[in-house]
Amino acid sequence: MKAASSTATRGNTARQTTTKQSLAPVKAVNDKPVTFSVGGKNVELSVALTKAYFCPQASDAEAFVFNSWCAHNGLDPWRREAYLVKYGNNPAQMLTAKDAFTKRAEANPRYQGSKAGVVVINRNGELENRVGELVLDGEEIVGGWADVYVKDYVTPISAVVNFRERCQYKDGKPQAKWATSPGLMIRKCALVAALREAFPNDVGGMYVPDEMGLDVSDSDSAPVAVAEVQDITSYTDMTTGEVIEEDDMDSIFDQEE
Repeated sequence: MKAASSTATRGNTARQTTTKQSLAPVKAVNDKPVTFSVGGKNVELSVALTKAYFCPQASDAEAFVFNSWCAHNGLDPWRREAYLVKYGNNPAQMLTAKDAFTKRAEANPRYQGSKAGVVVINRNGELENRVGELVLDGEEIVGGWADVYVKDYVTPISAVVNFRERCQYKDGKPQAKWATSPGLMIRKCALVAALREAFPNDVGGMYVPDEMGLDVSDSDSAPVAVAEVQDITSYTDMTTGEVIEEDDMDSIFDQEE
């Protein structure tokens, strides 16, 4: 999975409000690594790592807040559980993977399962809620639905979402996974919406990229490979052997050949 950055694809402008940070300019941010545990494994994040591997466009303050948000919510961005996305000068958005929703629900003792599927207009012109993702030729997919069963609740927590409001369009046509797997995508959006309502203390305020019309090419099971970060605070001139510090580098590149 490629790091979530401004290369993500924009969807419709009509989206639910996600977690955004509008931060006043700051002179400096403490880049002391944040260390926390997720699933019994230690996770370490720093401003430098977040900007290098997850969102180069983010400011230091936005990267710092993202790291703190991950630590507070127990989300591991190295395993695709959280994303930081930023467009231009707009505030960065902090998003969550669908698997993080289901894992948290399964860890809650009140969770008793779920069902989800698509809403289609079938060949008879009837509106049908169908379990799963199957849409036949000649049918129109118009939405997704989900039921989440919670202990001691008489009826399940339900959610129904509109396909047109979630789908990514370009020139009037669905794009990316919305074109190739529309049932999968809208079912996912419905399920996380129902889980969010059923377990607000566990996943409240979290949104998946698909709900926001973003394509981060998520592969939730594969972790990000952490490469070695090169120290570029100094430069050694291979001709003279002179070590040039960071403050003097600009003068080198300004010299005419």
